[in-house]
Amino acid sequence: MPDNSEISIYVFDDTIVVKNKKNLQKQFPRCGITKVESFVLDMAKQGHLDELLC
Repeated sequence: MPDNSEISIYVFDDTIVVKNKKNLQKQFPRCGITKVESFVLDMAKQGHLDELLC
């Protein structure tokens, strides 16, 4: 059974893009965020990435 919870994180100057294997994605403004991994983990814990993790 494939693991559908795998995501990719792309960091650009002004945007953070979180994308899953099905090519669904969410974008967040970067706004000076330097600890991207912590930011994405917090977004996942708060349920903001639920539609990408199913």
